[in-house]
Amino acid sequence: MRMTLGALGAGLIALAGSLHAPAVARADDPTVTVFTDVLEPGGYREVPGTSRRIVAAPGERVVLHVDRFAMRTVEPLTGQQALGTTTGLFCPSEQRPNGSHYGNNIVPVLNETVEPAVRWVFRAPHTSGVQVYTCKLAVDFYSNNAPVGTDVRVTSTTGAIRLHAENAYEGVDHWVLPDTLDPVQHAWGVVPAGETAVTLDHTYAPVSPADPAIAVRQDAQLTTCTRQRPYRACPVGEHQFSEVSTWVEAQPLDPAGAVCGAPRTGPVSSARISSAEHHRTMPNALELPKAELPADCRRVRLSLRVQVKSGDPVLVHGGYSTSGEAATAYSHGYAYEYRPAVVPLADRLPWATPVSR
Repeated sequence: MRMTLGALGAGLIALAGSLHAPAVARADDPTVTVFTDVLEPGGYREVPGTSRRIVAAPGERVVLHVDRFAMRTVEPLTGQQALGTTTGLFCPSEQRPNGSHYGNNIVPVLNETVEPAVRWVFRAPHTSGVQVYTCKLAVDFYSNNAPVGTDVRVTSTTGAIRLHAENAYEGVDHWVLPDTLDPVQHAWGVVPAGETAVTLDHTYAPVSPADPAIAVRQDAQLTTCTRQRPYRACPVGEHQFSEVSTWVEAQPLDPAGAVCGAPRTGPVSSARISSAEHHRTMPNALELPKAELPADCRRVRLSLRVQVKSGDPVLVHGGYSTSGEAATAYSHGYAYEYRPAVVPLADRLPWATPVSR
């Protein structure tokens, strides 16, 4: 079912969730760093070794993505305690937003390990010459009830985290979901149980005849409408969880913009978002061979489908959050053309491969 959502309201995010089971991050993974006293004021804390210098021409677009890593508190949380985390990937720029984030809550038992999946497209804002920019990965923490002195251990399978910058792709396009429902509380819309919303709509036009495939990435920040903390746009929750599925859809279009043939769909990401986790960022991907598109129908209308199977309604966040130099998008998408035998698709997050439909 296609659903068009109007204007109402929501609230600033206290971020939460995890796309896949905590067991993916082993307790014996090498430590990258330990953030101490994370509830001390100070905003974003940079993850060591993740700064990346980018030499860019005017308007050049660079696909950024981060190696897999995990975070958990050194001492387990207990009872109703929760620790909010926002992992931001951003570049210096007057443009807003200038990066994206992955939001989660660390909560006892249900979600003790957070594994961010963060990616973005940086567009050099200058208009002449060549300039150097430094992009970075950083984390912010917050809580109403986590213990004073809470420390967070950051680990990876290799003992290091790298921020990768790819500029070898053709036809790089990027879009951000607007907060049309409520700009103050960064809400795009609310999806009731039993409904499927069509969001992050964007028409993509390939530009490179030499590249036989299109990569599509659509990442969305979702919030379940809970009993305790309803957003203005949310009805008060009744179930203390939401069963959610998301997937990318690509609909071929003819030169006039009319539908041409059947849509192609990517694998489904599924999650049960509990009231304690509250928020979750859902990364999604689709690899689309151009040979599968009907003749004379090379443009595609891309979208992200957000389906709430059961439980409480889900709010989809749009717009961006601002904290110092970081203006990080809640939900965004991008696409590019590539040759599979030449450029590996490292930004597809193979460690978080969604389940198939």
